[in-house]
Amino acid sequence: MVKNLPYLFAKKDVIDQFADDKQFENHMASQVRSGKIVKIRNSLYAQIDNLGVPLTTKFEIASKINDESFVSHHSALEYYGVANQVFNTLTVGSKRKFNDFSFDDVDYTRQAIKDYTQVIYIVTAGVRVTTLERAVVDCIDNIDLGGGIDELLNALEQIRVLDENRLAEILRAYNKVILYQKVGFILEQYKEKYMLSDKFFADCKSRLTNQIKYFLNDEYSDIAFNSDWQLMAPKNLKSRISGGF
Repeated sequence: MVKNLPYLFAKKDVIDQFADDKQFENHMASQVRSGKIVKIRNSLYAQIDNLGVPLTTKFEIASKINDESFVSHHSALEYYGVANQVFNTLTVGSKRKFNDFSFDDVDYTRQAIKDYTQVIYIVTAGVRVTTLERAVVDCIDNIDLGGGIDELLNALEQIRVLDENRLAEILRAYNKVILYQKVGFILEQYKEKYMLSDKFFADCKSRLTNQIKYFLNDEYSDIAFNSDWQLMAPKNLKSRISGGF
């Protein structure tokens, strides 16, 4: 006899309750027809309430796609409640490949990753997600996946605390000169707010080379060479959140 199924479950979570795969598939098909559960994707199901609403969240679903999948980039900012906008695309970090899919008006898209540094599992929420610090670094690394520079800056305005040790850790894990440049340049604008130390910025600058990079030159009209960060970058980064360009 099948016991009560979890609100969100994969085949591997409950298969031991069935005699074989065929019995599992038949039972799931019956439950879907009766409106008790919904199939999210291959081998992933959720119970639904009396109104037909899945008893789960998009963040839980992203964390259940495989044993390693996690919420990342702008979607992580959404999870932490610091995003200015809510998108219908959820970015899922995963080394393992899976086909992008849509469910309940949300598009789940895989972002291939190489490193699981600062990916945490929040047991009470059933969610695997990057730390807020990694989310910020990831969004600076890929502005598009961060929702664009305006969205990122608005998130930084909302974030109250960033741990510089975590920031330094994820920067070391990625070990990219351009990322040290971009993170240093952007977070220097928020040095006092986050109480980031001189040591943090000195460490970022110690990784730089003489090669000049371009940053956001297509987004801003007022660009100049920033000798501190070896960047062609906006003269007034925060102008985008002050209503000007």
